[in-house]
Amino acid sequence: MAYDLVIKNGRIVDGSGGPSFRGDVAVKDGIIVEVGKVSGPAQRVVDASGLAVSPGFIDNHTHFDAQVTWDPLCTSSCYHGVTSVIVGHCGLALAPCHPQDQDALHPTVAFRKGEGQPFDPPIAAPGRQGGDAQPQPAGVQPAVEL
Repeated sequence: MAYDLVIKNGRIVDGSGGPSFRGDVAVKDGIIVEVGKVSGPAQRVVDASGLAVSPGFIDNHTHFDAQVTWDPLCTSSCYHGVTSVIVGHCGLALAPCHPQDQDALHPTVAFRKGEGQPFDPPIAAPGRQGGDAQPQPAGVQPAVEL
């Protein structure tokens, strides 16, 4: 099989709870298709000798609820290999927010960021019970999975 990417000679930590091991990871169409000793051609080969290779990490306690609207990379989590973050569990989140609650929520999160730049959060509103609540504020394209 021809691969899009092969990461060779890395210390693989696969997230299974088992011990790490030296090996290769092959990727085809954005999906990991083989782990272990990989042979076969690849469009790109990365030598990971001396490096750890692992799936992304989930940060289960962040305060990116508002930050993701001006910092879609959710720095500094992405600098540490985080690919997914959990938001909204500290009792305050931008979405979902019922239309009747938006006026009360807005002053709570409308603080100033950076050098005095005003922050006007795009507060998303859900539909009826079990309805079409937006998973993130409209127009936000984060680099991590929310």
